[in-house]
Amino acid sequence: MARSSAASSLTLPYAQPAVRDLAFLLCAPPPLHFGPPCPRARLLGGQGLAYLAELDRDPAALLSCLAASPRLRLGHYAEQLLLFWFHLLPHIEVVAHGLALRDPAGLTLGEFDFLLRVDGEPWHLETASKFYLQAPQAGGVWIGPGLNDAWPLKAYKLTQQLALSGHACAQGRLPADFATCRHELLLAGWFFYPPDCMPQDTGLTRGWCAPLDEAWPRTHGATRWVHLARERWLAPARVQEEDTQAEADLRRLLQVAQAPQLLAELEQGRGGVWIEVARGFVMPQAWPDLARLDALLARI
Repeated sequence: MARSSAASSLTLPYAQPAVRDLAFLLCAPPPLHFGPPCPRARLLGGQGLAYLAELDRDPAALLSCLAASPRLRLGHYAEQLLLFWFHLLPHIEVVAHGLALRDPAGLTLGEFDFLLRVDGEPWHLETASKFYLQAPQAGGVWIGPGLNDAWPLKAYKLTQQLALSGHACAQGRLPADFATCRHELLLAGWFFYPPDCMPQDTGLTRGWCAPLDEAWPRTHGATRWVHLARERWLAPARVQEEDTQAEADLRRLLQVAQAPQLLAELEQGRGGVWIEVARGFVMPQAWPDLARLDALLARI
């Protein structure tokens, strides 16, 4: 199944995977519009690209920071990348990270991902790195590949989180200038559509999802593939040729899969490096488990 070349051409020239992921968080557009877009340029700063280039040349400080807080889940990894960045940039002050808000009885009302001062301006920044599929069995609802989450549930939670600073229990807990702080959501990740439902402006942060045993969308016949482990889901892939596979070989390996698997389609770039041009989830025949899907949809 041929498809036009993806518009996903955000330039991420960095060789270090963690630096590529950080650049993706700071530079890529959100996969879905949810309220006013976060002004990522404010978080990048005027010298941000120079800082990223320096980190790519010498990532030791970033890698040490990540090693001190091993990633348990992708969202936590993204938060650690951003926390490192906010401490690094001179125009950003980290006031708090992961600050829980509780009522007088001790019940947790929510958690502030980040309280920042950006160029002196107080910000409450929430972050989310999400990957959702538009599976036909879900009736148009965006669902996670693990069937543990759905976009309507996440959107509701994010709305609550973004209103936390206005809660009565926040008064006196936050610095005085945060009573009227700016509220921003840094939504990152990718949303995946059936091939015949892809939006016209498909590009970076939007991919396809298709049955494993059917034809996979591809840009042209000379591309190759890589299977993306979960820790490699954020930034577009950049791999050496020995890490790529032909479609037939990858199909054979994925026949035992019980859950959707994320693939990147690659074309050859300079110096023998293969660069992602599109990505998609392939869905095994037995997925989704209908009982688990019904339980997820019942929570919406």
